[in-house]
Amino acid sequence: MKAHSLTVNLETSTAVPDKSEINTVNNTLFNSPWMALAESLREGIMVISRHVKPIYMNQQAKEISQKLSVGDRHLSILPLEISEICYRLIRYGIGNQQSIVTECVTAEQQTIRIRASWVNLGATDGNLPASENQHIVIFLEDRCQILQEDLQFEQQKYQLTDREIEIWSLLRQEYSYQEIAEKLHISLNTVKTHVKNIYAKKRWHQLKDRDEE
Repeated sequence: MKAHSLTVNLETSTAVPDKSEINTVNNTLFNSPWMALAESLREGIMVISRHVKPIYMNQQAKEISQKLSVGDRHLSILPLEISEICYRLIRYGIGNQQSIVTECVTAEQQTIRIRASWVNLGATDGNLPASENQHIVIFLEDRCQILQEDLQFEQQKYQLTDREIEIWSLLRQEYSYQEIAEKLHISLNTVKTHVKNIYAKKRWHQLKDRDEE
């Protein structure tokens, strides 16, 4: 896993969101049709308080958090990588429209993309300042899992052979032709031939789809 430097106020991270804050999120998320959508996404979604405490996670976010966590940690404690990006967002200013995107690698060498931004979940008390309604929303992508799902779809759609999909997978991971040849113990010309066949199949299906429209 990548090395990280923790430059946050640990006292702040122990703060617990109050009941009104939790109720705001519950009323906004749990009692809306968006809940079913959030649970069906292949990306992980988290809602985190201004005190950097998790309020909501869909199932995918829970699974990715476990991959990021070192040892058996309770899900009420955010993985370091997620905590750090939350504190970076807070330093930019509560409600700032800027998003932060970063990637990290788990102990199992899985690449996780983390995207954080502010979201306003609406006020429960008109006397509260606008900042009280701001929460951090985190999107988590298991890049390896998404890549495998995409490759499975492309192999079926374009009728790629196992060797072609193996080479296509490495291309999508930004391997050079020479690196692919060395990794698969095949010649550079063989790699080029497979790549040529891959693009020919993709073009044929794209033309076919266009004619059917």
